[in-house]
Amino acid sequence: MAQMLTAKQVAEVKGCSPRYIKKIIQDGKLKAVETVNSKNRKTYLVPLDALDEELQHKYYQLIAENPPEEIKQPEPEVEKAAIDEFTEDERKEIDFWIDLTKRWQSYRKMPGVTSLAEVDKKFVTLCSLEHPERSISVDTLYRKWNAVKADDMKALVDKRNKWKKGTSSIDETIWQAFLYYYLDEAQHPVTKCLEYTKMWAQEKRPDLYTQIPAYPSFYRRLKSVPEGVKVLGREGHKAFNDRCAPYIKRIYDEMQSNEWWIADNHTFDVMVRDKSGKLHRPYLTAFLDARSGIFTGYYITYNPGSEATLIALRKGILEYGIPDNIYVDNGREFLTFDIGGLGHRKKKPKNGEETFEPPGVFKRLGINMTNAIVRNAKAKIIERRFNDVKNGLSRLFNTYTGGSVVEKPERLKYVLKKDAIYTDDEFQEYVDAILKYYFNMMEYDGPVAEDKGKLKMDVFNEHLIKRRVAAAEELNLMLMRSSRPQAVGRRGVHLDINGGRLEYWNDELLMRHFGEKVYFRYNPNDLKEVRIYNLEDKYLMTVPVDNTAVLTYGATKDDVKAGMAVTRKLEKIANEYKKNVVIAEADRVTALDLVLRQAQRNKESYTGKADPKVLEVQRADETPVYQKVVGGVDLDTMIENAAKRQGGK
Repeated sequence: MAQMLTAKQVAEVKGCSPRYIKKIIQDGKLKAVETVNSKNRKTYLVPLDALDEELQHKYYQLIAENPPEEIKQPEPEVEKAAIDEFTEDERKEIDFWIDLTKRWQSYRKMPGVTSLAEVDKKFVTLCSLEHPERSISVDTLYRKWNAVKADDMKALVDKRNKWKKGTSSIDETIWQAFLYYYLDEAQHPVTKCLEYTKMWAQEKRPDLYTQIPAYPSFYRRLKSVPEGVKVLGREGHKAFNDRCAPYIKRIYDEMQSNEWWIADNHTFDVMVRDKSGKLHRPYLTAFLDARSGIFTGYYITYNPGSEATLIALRKGILEYGIPDNIYVDNGREFLTFDIGGLGHRKKKPKNGEETFEPPGVFKRLGINMTNAIVRNAKAKIIERRFNDVKNGLSRLFNTYTGGSVVEKPERLKYVLKKDAIYTDDEFQEYVDAILKYYFNMMEYDGPVAEDKGKLKMDVFNEHLIKRRVAAAEELNLMLMRSSRPQAVGRRGVHLDINGGRLEYWNDELLMRHFGEKVYFRYNPNDLKEVRIYNLEDKYLMTVPVDNTAVLTYGATKDDVKAGMAVTRKLEKIANEYKKNVVIAEADRVTALDLVLRQAQRNKESYTGKADPKVLEVQRADETPVYQKVVGGVDLDTMIENAAKRQGGK
């Protein structure tokens, strides 16, 4: 019989309340047997094997550390078994008794029957002739018929000589103590675990010491312990996740395009030259559609940060639509208060009161953000795609550096010496073409078998059921950065930039909101004005920057602190690309040329088009608090007159 736990015991193991355990049992989320206690009240008993391996392991540890004086397993009510719980021979036996008892009942209802007792005797005689190998009596027929009516298939199976199967002579308390030493990352041998168990029994339960069986009993019973519990207890969580955790393929089968985007940053293993002549390795901030595997939004930058994230996101949204969910790691470029929120980085307020946090970009776009488990790289398929970028893109360039000293090509020092180095603009041009028209046009290699052989772009188009879009102007509003809440002072609100300060104010802001706490949103590429909001996230007005401050302080991306991450304006330099000295020979065709040519052919020949069933428009949905009503009272005049009455101007 399976070991049963009360709702209270499960709550102690799980670290929650018994009421919650009862709720998930009633909701059908946890297997349990309904029974009554000594006070005739309804209660629940949960089989230990209904819990996952980690909770089973935790229960064994709790019992071993705090052994009860006497372990009594509660007796559940008779549980009806499903037909697939029986062996093939047992199912045949069940079918035999169901058929036989039904024949018996029909036999008793035959016309002309005057004595059922005589009929029963004749039927038993008939059974002895048809089935001489079985011992069938009237009592047997009644017993089996009652089992058929009660749908108790267990009672229809002959359990003689089977009662010992699956049982053990090991006392349950001794067994739990043994598991405490066995399920340890020290990985004690079974013989040592038995030795420690005997030592434990001498101190804690001397009354059970003489009942401890020999080594073979423990060895045999260990076969009943789930393999996942053994791996978790003896090798730890990482081994369990790597070898025993299930692979959830169902998620990809049911997923739609744009339902999940996965974001991360990658350092190119390529050396390029910036406008100042300095050599550096650029970074790629990218979003990947989990269903199809295509790169949706991406941006090449000097340093990955929140601004690069927003630029890549904006490019992806304009091309493919707004995603429903974004799966990211725990980097600061995502866990920023005005982008995805602080997540686990958020500190508890010292006074116990929650401080106002302006809605981040993801929230304004209607995007749900999920963070990956720390040190769980296998959870993000984009990191495997970045490995494809390394092998299928970075290696194409003659300034490929390799990911380590071992991978570093010998030719690199000669290429750098000859100054055969791509510029930032050249590199970005090539990467953009390769990602969009080569990588996204490759054959689908994801987990969904039915999409094998299709182009990734076709997979995206086929599974794009709903597309959420926004106009460029609306998208600019939703992608704005946000400030922290601040009180409106005598010079309005301010944006601190690398030791300098930009101040934003006008007469209306000071007249209506002086002393009030507000926050503002701003466009990092255009700091001439900000949009003011109250702490209920209602748009109030747009306020210009103080002209003097703008003239005396030129704001660029380099001027902005990392916390604000204001970016410089994107510039396109119309220079003719330098000729690569490595491909000087006319008859040489490099791998990069081949890929670029294929990308161009894909661009020219691809005719696929997404046809979503639903087109949903996402709007900023911002209306000023103060609006003039046509034909109504002039609010500005009213405010001005009220100020004059109070002695103001």
